[in-house]
Amino acid sequence: MKRNLLTQWLLVAATIFSLPLFAQNVFEGTQQWHPQDHSAWKIEPQNIQNYVIMGNKFFEPNNNTLYISEFSEFAQFNSWSRAHTAPENLQTFWKSFCKSTSPIGYFAVAGTASGNKVYTLTMNATGQKFWERVSNLPFNMQYGGVCQATNGGYIACGSNNSGELAVTKFNGLGEAEWTMDYPVSGFGWSIKQANGGGYVLAGTRSVIRIEVDGSLVWAKTLNLPASPDGSNYSYTEFEEILPLSGENGFILTGSAFSNSHSGAYTARFSWAGTQVWAKINETVNTSLPGTPVCWINNAVLSNSGNKVITTWRNGPVSAGGALRAQLVNIADGAQGAVQGLGNATPVQEAFATRAHGRLVIGGTRGTYSQAYAYSNTQFLIDNSLPQQPGGQLDVDNIPNVPTVSGYLTSVRNAFPTYESGKVKFDDPTLTFASRTAYTDLTIFPNPSSGLIYVGGKMEPGAMLRIFDLTGKLILEKQVPDGESMVNFDLTNQPKGMYSIQMAGDQYNITRKFIIE
Repeated sequence: MKRNLLTQWLLVAATIFSLPLFAQNVFEGTQQWHPQDHSAWKIEPQNIQNYVIMGNKFFEPNNNTLYISEFSEFAQFNSWSRAHTAPENLQTFWKSFCKSTSPIGYFAVAGTASGNKVYTLTMNATGQKFWERVSNLPFNMQYGGVCQATNGGYIACGSNNSGELAVTKFNGLGEAEWTMDYPVSGFGWSIKQANGGGYVLAGTRSVIRIEVDGSLVWAKTLNLPASPDGSNYSYTEFEEILPLSGENGFILTGSAFSNSHSGAYTARFSWAGTQVWAKINETVNTSLPGTPVCWINNAVLSNSGNKVITTWRNGPVSAGGALRAQLVNIADGAQGAVQGLGNATPVQEAFATRAHGRLVIGGTRGTYSQAYAYSNTQFLIDNSLPQQPGGQLDVDNIPNVPTVSGYLTSVRNAFPTYESGKVKFDDPTLTFASRTAYTDLTIFPNPSSGLIYVGGKMEPGAMLRIFDLTGKLILEKQVPDGESMVNFDLTNQPKGMYSIQMAGDQYNITRKFIIE
């Protein structure tokens, strides 16, 4: 009987726990984009293995470049990285990029540093530029979040130069069609499609709903429990929205600040704007050395569907700190234990997704010095899920989960897209229409001491062949039916560069790796 993709990864994880970079099923990686400080804290799942992250220089002079990079399921930046220079200087780029379906790739938006203009960039699936635009606006805008529009194109949120919530609608070519502001104070960090039409927008203790044409439907204020010193959380930021299916509303997460404390929060709203519940996940005293904070908080669906995994980072405001997570019940906000995620690299900004069978976080390492990636293959598997004998997760029988050809769709893409506010899992039959379009090899670790693991969706019966730089065949193995991970022991080989080739009936792929 074939093992499905997630089960294979879990079994392999159990066998390679001794690798130093795999302690407690945790992978981490960083990448230097440029010598200046930078900000990056939004990621998107790309294909069956990889993720992309985007950012820019963060309040530095001559800030005219957007950076986008791919990292693997092992949190390694070992693939492509792009730099796109705008025709004029930009404001700080927060998290205003999203997936694009036509053309397939990514769309990004950033306000210009001077003048009432906006810069938009459309890229393909590997970050290469399709086109860029500069559009005029009726007033100065800074942008925080963007999503695909229900009537085509995109819609982005932020604030105007008076500090009020504002949105801009773009067509499919990235040209601004209209911009509106609202008599609600704050900065818009996140915008998502709402069930029944229109959008919900969150920013600085305010939540609003607008129609497709931008007209205001309702505006609400987020109410949180009191701070440990008894004062109110008067300011919030870094809000993120997670739409729920049907009439269940949406989850709102973010960072909250009172007179003396900072806390990460999770709340639930109905589509009509009723606050169902609100919880503080963890607080820290901001008067302590380094000004510790709990911030950059968002949530992803757990496997069971009746809980969310809410994540944040805890630590000094500039130096960064530890990643934290907690299971929260969607119905009533009941909280599980706060758990550390075991990161060795201090994290400044972070954004989580749940895809490809693992919890993945991307952002910025402490002191804004590098792009950061984190992957955890086993964290927070819900014990209420059906189990096989011996306690192993029975992924074939998770309720309400579509599967295709034995592969668990919602574990591969468990941070789903939404259409008219309703959950919409990607159709893997579309993704798999062209094998060469999605097939890839990931080699970990790379560089390696000699023990390597080759992962990915591989053609049964294909040959994996390892060659040295002279072209000499060192070792070969055939891909067993149903496998997505094959290991090679090359510890007796000399240091240097090698290549691995996957040769099958349908395609031929070669990747390089290093033994050191």
